[in-house]
Amino acid sequence: MYHLRRIFQIRQVVHYNTAINFFTLTSLVKQGNSVRILLACFLMVFATTFMVAADDEPQPVVLTETVPASFGKVWTSIKEVMTEFGCPKPQTEKVTEPIEETGLYKGLYISDYCILAQGEDSTRDKMEVFGELPRIRGGIWITGRVQYRINVKEESARNTKIILKAELSGFEEFITNQVHFWVSNGVLEKRMMDLIIKRVQEKSANNAADDADGE
Repeated sequence: MYHLRRIFQIRQVVHYNTAINFFTLTSLVKQGNSVRILLACFLMVFATTFMVAADDEPQPVVLTETVPASFGKVWTSIKEVMTEFGCPKPQTEKVTEPIEETGLYKGLYISDYCILAQGEDSTRDKMEVFGELPRIRGGIWITGRVQYRINVKEESARNTKIILKAELSGFEEFITNQVHFWVSNGVLEKRMMDLIIKRVQEKSANNAADDADGE
């Protein structure tokens, strides 16, 4: 539904701008200004083409979940799951403590690049599962990786919000000999979010069991 709304909105804008340009062009024709007429035609075609092309670009997937758990439990779960997923030491691991006693914690976790695929024989096939690779004719991909960015916000003593997104990248050796970045299709984001929530639930269940044993 989101994509359908976006297509409808962009078409509305394109039609609106086309109508404005049409009236402007009609006015210039009446004035007999040929140079301005040609310029107006060019701008009208360019604006319409640009707006339609921009709508075709894939948009990053952002997942948001609120879990019934403390900030500390969620934060620890994220670090554990990232390590088990095979991600190296994070680039950023920052916790902002509240200034006031009644304030709320915030955290930012940016993983290092987690390797998903290696080798020219299998990298393309494996990475295409997670998103459309940049179009490089004759390109040979030798590595594929993902980087996660997770914002954690404490909403109350027992509720914490998780905002997660990811970016894909890989090294193309034969044509460009460069690292390229592109948008994920959401598969990795959902997988990581599910792992984090599952770990949080496991910790909550263990704590409940410990409390029951202590009574």
